[in-house]
Amino acid sequence: MSSESEKKNIQLAEQQMAALNAHDIDRFLQRIDDSYVGEAELPPSPIHGRDGVRQALGIALTAFPDLRFEVEQILASGESVVIRVHLTGTHKGNFRGIAPTNKGVSWRSCNVVEIRNGKMIWSRVYSDNASLLQQLGVLSLPKAAVAG
Repeated sequence: MSSESEKKNIQLAEQQMAALNAHDIDRFLQRIDDSYVGEAELPPSPIHGRDGVRQALGIALTAFPDLRFEVEQILASGESVVIRVHLTGTHKGNFRGIAPTNKGVSWRSCNVVEIRNGKMIWSRVYSDNASLLQQLGVLSLPKAAVAG
């Protein structure tokens, strides 16, 4: 695959991030293939097709209506794109059974995406869910002992 197609895939990723930040789900879905499958640690997973993506984004934007995606890095190789983002938002709605806390949250995520014919066909999100759940007050992690 040429570097020209990799540049197009990076542009597609940038356009998808812009659509997410605009909370324009319809624009985001235009670049999702009918056969799309998305995987993540938190349910609902796997996500199938545009309807599944619409549902998953609806859950996220209901829970965090001011959700923002700050792109830290985009890498492309062949049909694959890796997007590293820093997410911020305020927990204003139910999130996976967690009642709204009105807390501001911040966490990082990395999404590996496969693109074919200008559309996303597969993705896997690797997200710092432990940090997010800790900030929402539903996960307590032991403090690391300091060697001395």
